[in-house]
Amino acid sequence: MIGSAESQFAASLSLVKSEIASALDQAASQLDAYSETGSQASLTSFLEEVQQVRGTFKLLDFRAGERVCEELAESVRIARGEQLSIDTLGAFTQAIMLMKRYVDLVSESTPVAPSLLVPAINQVRQERNDPVLPEAYFFLVNLRPRIKSPKPVAGAIRFPYRRARQMYQLGLLALIRGKGRKGPVEIMLRAIRRYEKASRGGASWLFWQVVVGALESLAQDDFEMTPQRLKLLGQLDKQVKLVQETEGRAFAEKQPDWLLKEFTHIVALAQPESPVIVAIQNEFQIANAIKEVQLVEARQQLRGPDQNAFESLAAALQEELQSVKDQIDLVDRVDISESAFEELIASLTRIRDTLMIANQSRAAERAVSLVARLETQGIRNFKEQTVAIADEVIQLEQGMRAISQSGVDHEALVDPVSLNEARISVIAESMTALSLIKRAIGNYLESDGEKLHIQNVGKSLTDVAGALIFLEQENVHDILMALDDFIENQVLVAQQPIEDH
Repeated sequence: MIGSAESQFAASLSLVKSEIASALDQAASQLDAYSETGSQASLTSFLEEVQQVRGTFKLLDFRAGERVCEELAESVRIARGEQLSIDTLGAFTQAIMLMKRYVDLVSESTPVAPSLLVPAINQVRQERNDPVLPEAYFFLVNLRPRIKSPKPVAGAIRFPYRRARQMYQLGLLALIRGKGRKGPVEIMLRAIRRYEKASRGGASWLFWQVVVGALESLAQDDFEMTPQRLKLLGQLDKQVKLVQETEGRAFAEKQPDWLLKEFTHIVALAQPESPVIVAIQNEFQIANAIKEVQLVEARQQLRGPDQNAFESLAAALQEELQSVKDQIDLVDRVDISESAFEELIASLTRIRDTLMIANQSRAAERAVSLVARLETQGIRNFKEQTVAIADEVIQLEQGMRAISQSGVDHEALVDPVSLNEARISVIAESMTALSLIKRAIGNYLESDGEKLHIQNVGKSLTDVAGALIFLEQENVHDILMALDDFIENQVLVAQQPIEDH
């Protein structure tokens, strides 16, 4: 979802996110109870929670979420008190978890599309032996744009249809057998381009033009070849066969709207990398739709745990890392003991293992490198390396924030961890400098105006004043600059010591 309408939907959903999450958690809990006891009361309670969520989605005009709830309710209704199978309960659980993750992603303004919920809907429907919904079921588009068909190409309708279909089937078979994606799609595209050229001037030209654009889209690096898309290409083979059997007469007939919609949806997901794709996206007004690269990322996030689980994991890791930072800070004041050094390595090892399990490869690699470095250098060289190790820990903390989906501002020029660490360092250095300034001024007053004590105070004041600009403390900055001016232009040039006020 993108655009102003989607932003408004995300804002509305955020207002009731906690209520939806609570209802879905309760539904999952009741489902667990039913699977253990087979109690119809638990199943009834599950259905009540689902109906509550459905009502909320209906008010928000969230048709895909509403449809998931309807499918769950329909499966319970058809069961008529009979025990639900383990596979059906698994489909129910998957649907609940996907809805919860979907709500998380929308509230975080992550680009999503209703098609992401279609697999969950189909899983529930398949348990009832109902036909599955197509990928573009929730895709809204005008299938009758004002497009003028190009003039027929002389002789184009007379070509070896059988050979063209065999070429298409060759590419489709290679896709089904998993022999790459780009090469087989290019073979299919060569065949379909013959069909598009032959259909010009006929009622079906727009369909074949869109199919060409869809195959060009599927050849892009971003696209995934899902089972639903393979089935769609199998359905296209039936249309190719129809043209072959009628020796081109089928070009004068319109193709099924649902097929046209499916292929148009694929073109909408594509990057505008070819003239055909650009033309179709503009003609159907779908250029601003979500793109496949965003859909792939959202699909991967949907497969993971919900946001609460991420935040709990991130909090536990942060607590562990804080103990590591405390131990490193302690080294500046006292020598580290052998047991403390071993505990430091053990803490970093636990962080490393957890990051690996959480599939945070970059942060895990940094932790692996840091543990190996400490084990190689040993305790003897630890104190000399504390600054470099502290920098590594800060970078590790920055990488860990990716675990929490809402923890990173991807548009920020500076990541929040580094910024916070910089603030801490600036404040610490400023406090140290101010203590030295106070001591220097005290020594000046006690020595009856010995100016040597305050010779470098001006530079220290300027340094601290500059730090306060970074901390957005302009008022204190102005006070320190005024003090610097007083020392430079009155105290240092005065013949007599300045009196203590």
